[in-house]
Amino acid sequence: MRLPAALALAALLAAAPALARTSGDWRGLAGGPRADRYAPFTQITRDNVKTLIPVWQHVLPQRGSWQLTPLVVDGVLYAQDLDGNAFALDAETGRRLWRFSTGVKARMRAPAWWPGDGAHGPRLIVGVGDRIYALDAATGKPAAGFGGARGYIDIREGFAGPKVPYRLSSPPAVYKNLLIAGPATQEFGSKGPPGDPRAYDAVTGKLVWRFHIVPRPGEANAGSWGPDGWQGRSGPSTWGLMSVDDETGLVFIPVAQPADNYVGIDRPGDNLYSDSVLALDAATGTYRWHFQMVHHDLWDYDVSAPPALVDLTVKGSKVPALVEVTKQGLMFILDRRTGKPVFGVEERAVPQSTVPGEHASPTQPFPIRPPPLAKLGVFRSDITTITAQAHRYCTDSWNRMGFVDTPLFTPPALTHPNLFTPSNIGGLGGVWGGASIDPKSGSIFVTVTNQVGFNRLVPDDGMKQGPSSSGIATVQGFSKWLDPNGLPCIQPPWGEMVAVNGNTGDVLWRTTLGAAEVYGAAGAHTGLITMGGPLATAGGLVFVGATSMGYSQGRQGEPVLRALDARTGLEVWRARLPAGVDASPMSFVGKSGRQYVVVAASGRPDTDIALIAFALPRPGETGVDIHPAPVAKPAAGAEPAPESTAVARVQDLPPGEGRDDVARACTACHSIGTATGTPRTLQGWSATVEEMRGRGAAMDDATAARIKAYMAAHFGLP
Repeated sequence: MRLPAALALAALLAAAPALARTSGDWRGLAGGPRADRYAPFTQITRDNVKTLIPVWQHVLPQRGSWQLTPLVVDGVLYAQDLDGNAFALDAETGRRLWRFSTGVKARMRAPAWWPGDGAHGPRLIVGVGDRIYALDAATGKPAAGFGGARGYIDIREGFAGPKVPYRLSSPPAVYKNLLIAGPATQEFGSKGPPGDPRAYDAVTGKLVWRFHIVPRPGEANAGSWGPDGWQGRSGPSTWGLMSVDDETGLVFIPVAQPADNYVGIDRPGDNLYSDSVLALDAATGTYRWHFQMVHHDLWDYDVSAPPALVDLTVKGSKVPALVEVTKQGLMFILDRRTGKPVFGVEERAVPQSTVPGEHASPTQPFPIRPPPLAKLGVFRSDITTITAQAHRYCTDSWNRMGFVDTPLFTPPALTHPNLFTPSNIGGLGGVWGGASIDPKSGSIFVTVTNQVGFNRLVPDDGMKQGPSSSGIATVQGFSKWLDPNGLPCIQPPWGEMVAVNGNTGDVLWRTTLGAAEVYGAAGAHTGLITMGGPLATAGGLVFVGATSMGYSQGRQGEPVLRALDARTGLEVWRARLPAGVDASPMSFVGKSGRQYVVVAASGRPDTDIALIAFALPRPGETGVDIHPAPVAKPAAGAEPAPESTAVARVQDLPPGEGRDDVARACTACHSIGTATGTPRTLQGWSATVEEMRGRGAAMDDATAARIKAYMAAHFGLP
C-alpha cells in the first residue's frame, strides 16, 4: 500500500540519520548564511567530472526566465516555480512530494529554511510578491499560528500602501528565530515608501524590529540627504540577498541605489545608506557599521550581490572578511568586524555633472586591491570589430545617437544620451549572483559582464520613465547598446570568469565565459553577458551556467552548464541543456551518499522550464535524455571577422623585454586577447597605455615605457 506523499515525506525525515541532516545539505539561495556559494563535497573532482551525466529532470509546464537556485535539506529539494508556488521533490529522484499554491503570481529566486526551535518543527519560508509564508517542511501546509488570521506576513503593513511598487526579490535571511527581510521599491520618483529592512518572528510572523535605511535627524549618520531629502524618501531598496555571521550575530545587508536612479538634485550629499554594505545586530537591528561603495549614485550602481563571508590569511594573520562585488566592476574585501577595507581603498577624482543643480560627488572609492575586474568606461575606440557588418552598424549607431567618450562615473548629461560601462546590467557577479569562495584556499570566483547601457535625461514634460521630483525625467532608463545580433557593441570579451586570491588581492586567472554562437568561429571565445553566479566545490571545480541571458530572443546566449578547473580556469566538462541557465547551480549529497549538481534550465520561448540533476554514473547507468537545445546558426549575411594578430593566452606572448610587464599589467582588468587584438602604431600604443593608466592600471613610468615598446614591436603598425 502506498503512503500519501506528505506521510511518506514525514517518514523520510524521521528516519534520516542525524549526520545526513546537515552534512550534505544546501540550505540557502547562496548555500547558507555565509552566502559563499561553496559545496564542501569531494565526490565529483577534476579527474572524474568528464563522466558526469544527467540522472533526473523535473519539467514544469511554464516558460520564461527561471532565476532559481533550489534548497536541499534532509534529502528533500525545495523550490518555487514561475507563478510563485512552492513545491518539494525527492532530491535523488526528482519525484514531486507536495505543492503549495500561494495564489500570488510573482517570482522568487529561492525559498529560505528555518530549522525549528524544539517546540516547532522545520519550516520552509516562502516569499512571494508582498507576502511571506511559513510552511510545514513535511507537508507543505501553512504553519499554525504564523501570520495571524491571514496565514502570512504582509510586508506592506506599517510600511507601504496597496498600490505602490513594494515586493520581495530575495528570500529572508534567517537568524535564530528571526526572519530578516527587505523590500524592492520603485526605481523612479523619489517620494514613496521606505526600503527599511526588518525582522519578523519565525513562529508568529510578528514584527520584531525595523531599521531606518535613510537615517532620520538624531540618528547615526544622518544629514547626508540635504536638509529635506530624507523626508518621505522612497527606498533605498534592500532587495538583495543578505548574509549572516552566526558567530558574531551580525546581518550584512546590500543596499540599493536611491531614487530617482539617475537624478539626485533633490538629495544633495552622499545619501547614506544607499549603495552600501550595512552591518546590523541581527537580534535587535542596532547599527554596527557601514561601507559605502558609491557616493550620490547617478548610475543605478546599487549593491545587489550577497556579501559573502570568508576567513582569510593576510600577511600571516587571520582576517574574518566579507567580499562584495559590484555593478561598477570592483571587488571590495572588508573586515566584517569593522567594515574597514582589508587591502585599502582610495578616493579618486571622477568627472563632475553638467546638469544644473546636480551634486555629483567629487570622488568615488576604488579598492587598491583587487584591481578593477570589468571594463571601466566606454570609448569610440572600443567599438566592436567582430565582423565588418557589426562594426559598421555600431559605428553608425554611435554617430546617430550622439554618444561621446565616457569614463567610469561620468554623470548623466542633458545634452546627449548617456553611456554606462559597466552598465547597471553589467559589472561583476551576474548582476545579483555574487561571488563563490573556496574557504580553504581563499580563492574568490566571480563572473564578469562587459555590457554597455545608455539612457537619456529630458525635461519633465509628462513623457517620462517615471515620476520626477526634480523637473528632469529619465527615458530609456535600462537600454542596452547592441549590435544587429543582440550582442554588445564593444570589443569582446563580453563575459568572463575571474579568480582572485583573497589572501593577497591578486588576480589568479581569468578566462572568457561563453561563445557567441551566432558568430560561428569568430564568436568562439567572445564570452557572453552573464546572469547568475558560479559554484565552487571541494573537488577543485567551479560550476557555472550564466551564459544564456537574452537566449529567449533567439539571438544570443549559450545554454550550457560547464565545469572549470579551479586552479587554472580551464574548462574540463560541459553539458548542453534544453534551455539556458539564469541562476547559480547548487550541489548536495543525498542520503545514498551520492553527490549531485542541480541547475534550473529556462528562457527558451518554445521549451518548458526544468530542474536537471547531474551525478557520476552508477554501473550500467546511462542517464536521462534532457533534449539539448540546437546550436544557433551563424547570422545570415554576417561577414567574416577581420584578421587579427591577437593571442589567446598569456603564455603565447612572444618573448622579449616587456613581456612580463604586459602579462601582469595588461591582464589585470581584461583578457590578453583584448590587449593584443587591435594593432597600433607606437604613438597609438603610447596613447592606449596612458589611457589605461588614467583608468587605474598600476604601472610606473619605466614599466609603461617597456609595455609601449613591446606592444609596438609585436602588435604594431608601420
